[in-house]
Amino acid sequence: MLAIKNVLLLLDQEVGNHNAIKRAMQICQEHDANLFVTTYVYNHACEEGSLSDLDMRHELKSMLLEQAQAWAENLFKELYLPADTPLSICWCRHAYQAVIDNSEDASFDLVIKAAAKHHNIVERVLQHQDWNLLKHCPAPVLLVKAKAAWEARTVIAAVDATSLDKSHKIINEHIFEFIEIINQDDKYNVHMVNSYPMLSLTLASLPDAPIPEDLQQYVVDQHTQACEILAEKYNIADDNIHIIEGEPEEAITKTAEKLDADVIVVGILNEEDLQSVILGSTVEHVLDSTHADVLAIKPQDGVIDID
Repeated sequence: MLAIKNVLLLLDQEVGNHNAIKRAMQICQEHDANLFVTTYVYNHACEEGSLSDLDMRHELKSMLLEQAQAWAENLFKELYLPADTPLSICWCRHAYQAVIDNSEDASFDLVIKAAAKHHNIVERVLQHQDWNLLKHCPAPVLLVKAKAAWEARTVIAAVDATSLDKSHKIINEHIFEFIEIINQDDKYNVHMVNSYPMLSLTLASLPDAPIPEDLQQYVVDQHTQACEILAEKYNIADDNIHIIEGEPEEAITKTAEKLDADVIVVGILNEEDLQSVILGSTVEHVLDSTHADVLAIKPQDGVIDID
């Protein structure tokens, strides 16, 4: 069977971590999983070529590591994390590097972190910490937002049901596999969201192109059939299938708001083109626009298979 056995909670000194800690404790309790905690700290002044005084560099690095340790231990006390919870302090520039460092000693089925917001275009171009984490983390990432707990018991699977791309098909499978794990005791109400393009706007920009009267209905039918196949495979109720015209991020966030969703499970591809950097991927737009937690799945992500 599939299972979440090891969870890594990544503490970020730049954002509030209380909800992320509570979510990690909730998930570990529900799944009888092992919780590991890490945080990271870095200062370029401690590296070779910065401060000329070697002893001063070492002293500064030790002080920063000790401060991070004390900060994390104080959070443990505030939120009643068991004192024996494994805690590591990593010296690295990026959040995903802390996950990779910890992965040398343990394999993680889920990484949890408090979400930070992209404030402007500069942050996108300069690679926001959460963006780097989503792209490079060697495990699925749950970015926790404002909700204190998953009380509505509503999960949204954001899929691209008609895609012929192999990576999208794998992502769809992993999304539903992960939701099945989250919903192992049937505590959650699972919804599926799929969007389809607004062809009327696209074709309106081509005044000389003939517009078949039934083209839009054909597109809707294709998406409906594809969604019904997924719904049957993963036992999604008919009333919980949402096929919406428009951009994916708008369809996802509007549905999440309407349903007061606890978590949105969405796929991410590691696109490195300039347009992706400037505009951001669907998951990044969703993350900035929703109050729900966002669980990001990549094609290579999965959970362990145990007997």
